[in-house]
Order: sequence, then structure tokens, then C-alpha cells
Amino acid sequence: MTTFRWLLGSILLLGTGWLAAPGDPSESNDRLVFTETTQTAGLLEPLAGLMGHGAAWGDFDGDGLVDLYVGGFCDRPDAEYKPASGPITNRLFRNRGDGTFTRVALPAVESRGRTSGAVFADLDNNGTLELYVANNAKTKAKKPELTLHCQLFRNDQGKLVDISRASGACPESLFTARNVGVLDFDQDGLLDLFVVEDRFTPAPRCALLRNQGGLKFVDVTRSAGLPEDLYGLGLACADLNDDGRPDLFVPHSNRLFLSQKDGKYREAPQGVFAWKPLDREDWPCGACFGDLNRDGRLDLVLSIHGQKARNKVFLNEGLKDGIPQFRDVTQEVGLGETVPTKCPHCEIQDFDNDGWPDIYVSAAWLDAKGKVTPLIYRHLGVKDGMPRFVPPQPIKGPMVYYPTGPSADYDNDGRMDLFLVNWFQGNHCRLLHNDSPKRHWLKVAVRGKKMNRMGIGAQVKIYSAGTSARAEGLLGFQELATGYGFAAGQPALCHFGLGDEKAVDVVVRLPGGKTLTRRNVKADQQILVEEE
Repeated sequence: MTTFRWLLGSILLLGTGWLAAPGDPSESNDRLVFTETTQTAGLLEPLAGLMGHGAAWGDFDGDGLVDLYVGGFCDRPDAEYKPASGPITNRLFRNRGDGTFTRVALPAVESRGRTSGAVFADLDNNGTLELYVANNAKTKAKKPELTLHCQLFRNDQGKLVDISRASGACPESLFTARNVGVLDFDQDGLLDLFVVEDRFTPAPRCALLRNQGGLKFVDVTRSAGLPEDLYGLGLACADLNDDGRPDLFVPHSNRLFLSQKDGKYREAPQGVFAWKPLDREDWPCGACFGDLNRDGRLDLVLSIHGQKARNKVFLNEGLKDGIPQFRDVTQEVGLGETVPTKCPHCEIQDFDNDGWPDIYVSAAWLDAKGKVTPLIYRHLGVKDGMPRFVPPQPIKGPMVYYPTGPSADYDNDGRMDLFLVNWFQGNHCRLLHNDSPKRHWLKVAVRGKKMNRMGIGAQVKIYSAGTSARAEGLLGFQELATGYGFAAGQPALCHFGLGDEKAVDVVVRLPGGKTLTRRNVKADQQILVEEE
């Protein structure tokens, strides 16, 4: 059978209806190339034996390079941490800019608890990133140091200082914290926190923590209209109803909450998210939003913590009576095959920079030589509004999974890399450098003045240069976020692959509705769009 060859460039194929990605679908392995650099980067030995569960990228020292925080569980018998002699504490690593990392000796952050997630965020609008760590304090081990609740670290010019108790951001009523969401739910210019708690505790609850300024927080979950019985694992935040305020999707409970004019949240029940588990560990886990078909609406990917992972893709078909209408298109887009291992974390990122966002879940193949191939469904293009994806190889075992694996461009070469956090003996955490063929790209950061300085919640669209007023010129759409997926923190940047485009127009819509436009922006750089 003759192999169908895709035309080069992102062009509309007349007569077929295809808006196609360049290249041949059979070339997925060649178009997405990752090289493990864990050992050469200096991360193998310091993390050997880690029972890892959470990680966050963030430039905590302000040198323009993303640093790495890694955490795990420390409540198991010593023998389970081999080759280490016992539990591995949480670790902070500074990016040296030459492809290597060095461990930062900060006793305050090297805790011995049960870390289930982390995120870097500028919570006091001073230009430096604080660190929030979600801990699962429910443990059978009768050791006080292991029943550790959530932690907040203030950034004092690169030194992280524990302010957990005084801040109000770490209530001891949160026993099984998982994901950490960063959002400005009341649009006062200060970033708030939404901490997700799982259901494996007698009275599970999630906590919306309002930032009062001065790194002081207060629990406003109930007054904001969120229910007492809400639980989850991951989290995705984005403005879905176009009111300028973030909405919330909480996987596991699979509940969607939309912001209202009165400043509160109201649940928007949708039967499309209903979940019938196959067994006791078949849980919807990670969630992320992204525009998969270039229609200017944010779609949803849901990844599953199940040994037979039935991951899901939902297309956003627009608003009806102020409520986004999602449709399950998993089979149609190419993700219908069950993955034979758990897939806790997910992201939507353009890993091959061809201009189309790919779908990544934290499962992989590990061959006899130790080479790891992450499960990234490469985007093939769109036909009649429907995107299509293909995995790097047939979906069959044996496969391995990683609790989380946040993406970041750690060497600033314009390609998104991965850090896979390992849980199991016989495997290890893996830093995967993206060596895919070079194509054009653009990274967009937003700095707020009235809105939060970090730019969280700003919506960024890119268009072919000179077409920013026309929808048909849309090349990509993202909302600037961090803390999506599961147990992960990402740099607060919008990364766009551009394919062959050498210049684009950039349109940023701020939460208040104002738009900022930059025309004819050259490719292969990071730009900063500042609120005027």
C-alpha cells in the first residue's frame, strides 16, 4: 500500500479538507527524538532511590534558566529505596546553563514527608518565585516528621524560607493534598491557590486560598460557592466562559465549575465527563486545556490512573447559555486504544515545533538497553474541524509509567524537554532532552501590572504575520498557566511551534478584556508582553 505523504507546511489540502502537519505519519519516531541526559546533567546520583511523586520547573534564582524541584514519599521501609540506604528527601536543583544542574543546599526545602505535587509562583508580585509544596499527611508510619502538611516557601533573593504556618496557605485540615492550582479567581492582581485533596480520607475537601497580600492567605472555599465534598487528583484552570475569570475542572470527581458575575463558582454538570471505573484504581487523574484544532476554543485532555488507561479527549464546541459544550472525540482523534499502564499526568505541547500541539501522557516504553520513549501522540493536522494524532509506536506492552513528568525548555533551545519522575525500584528519574529536528518556535511571557505580575490567566493567540484580524490566520491559542496535569509545575510561558513560519502576529488578551498586539514578531525567541 502506497504511503500517503503529507504536503510540507501547514496548508489546506484542496479537495480533501485537510489542514495538515508536515511530514509522514510513519515518521513519528524520527520527528520526535529525545535523548536521556540524566547522568550528564548531574541528576542521576542525587535522585537515586527516590520514590518520586511530584516535580516543578521554575526560575527561582531569576537568572533566566528554569530550575527543578523534585519530591517524593519518605514513609516506606528503608529497603524500598535501594540503591539508597533509606528515604530520599525532596531536592532543589539550580540550572547551571551548561546542561547540568547542581543541588542547592537549603535544609528548609529538603523535607521528609509525602510530597504529591509542587509549583513555583510569584505570590507577592515582587518578581521572584515562591515555592508551594503539596504534601499527603496521611501515613501509617508513626513518625511526626512524616505527617507533614503542605508547605509554602518565601523567596528571599534566591533563598527559600518556610512560612507555612504563618501564611495561612497550609491548613492542617488538608490531609491528602495532591495538585496545586495557581489562579487569580477574584481578579485583584494577586495569585490565589487551589489545593486539590484526594478522596482517600474520611472527609475529603479541596481548598481555595485567597491571597490577601503580604503572603497571607485565607480559606474562601465555601464563600466562593465550591462544595464541601469536592475531591480530586489533578487540576486544570482556564477561562472557558469568556468572562475573564478562571474556571476549574477537577478530575477524579470529574466536576466542572464556572465563574459567575457575583464572584462565586457554580457547577456545570455535564454527562460527557461521567466515569465508570473498571477497578478500584481506575481514576481520572490529570487534566489540561489546549486548542487542539485551531478554532480558538480550549479543549480538554483527561489522563487516567488505571492499569488499563482509557485516556480521553474532549473538544470544546462553544458556549450554550454561557456553558461550554464538550464532546468526547477520543476515538475519532486517535486516542481510542487502551494504554496497558497508568497514565497519571498529561500535557498539551508542541514537542516537534511543527505548529500543531501534541498530546503527552506520563507513560513510556523502556527497552532492554534502558532507552525510554515517552508516549506522545503527534498531531497530524485537522480535517473538518477534527484533529488527528498518532503514537510513536503501536500501543502495546510492556510499558512503564511515571507519576508525573512536567515539560520545560531547560536549555533554552526552543524545544520542550521532559523530566520524568520515577516511583519504582529498578528504574530512575529521567531528564529527556528534546533533539527533534529544528523548526521555528516562539515563547511568550506576560508581565502584569494591574493583573498578576506572572501573567497567569492571559490568553495568547498567534497568527500568520499580517492576518491577526482574521480567524483563518490563527496558528495557535493558549492560556498562560502553571500547575496543570497531575503533581506538576511548569514555567509560566506559552510555547508555540511555528513550523516554517519565520514571523507571526501575537495578540494577548488580559483577564480584564484588554488586548495587546505585537505584529511581525520574529521567530526563534522569547518575547515579553507587558501590561501597559
